[in-house]
Amino acid sequence: MAPNPSLVRTAAKPAPKTAPKRANLRVVRPDDRIRTVGAISSAVAAYFFLVMFALAGLHAVVVQTQSELDAVNREISNLEEARIVALADLAYSGSAIGVEATALAAGFVPAARQVNLPLVPPGQLEPPASGNPFSASIETVE
Repeated sequence: MAPNPSLVRTAAKPAPKTAPKRANLRVVRPDDRIRTVGAISSAVAAYFFLVMFALAGLHAVVVQTQSELDAVNREISNLEEARIVALADLAYSGSAIGVEATALAAGFVPAARQVNLPLVPPGQLEPPASGNPFSASIETVE
């Protein structure tokens, strides 16, 4: 006798198993890895070296400039001292004592007696009676 198809239980199809999701991972060999720590430390060291080199260059410029300023200040001090000495010499040469010392050093002889000349206002001086007073024939007055 054949089983009653209504009574026969049909086996249910098993639900298809879902495969676990695979991550997109791959095995990397050590020689293929990027060494970021070494690259970053090398970049930092290079940057530090460049900054220190720039600072050393700026320091050299500052030292050179200061040396030039010191040389200019020394020259200014020397010129100021020479100016003061020249002004003192000029004041001495313009004084009565300086004129007398210069005249004596040039070979002039002192006068036998001192003659004081009166002050003549401008325009009231008489012209010389003997023509040109600076000619070769000058008469001496005693």
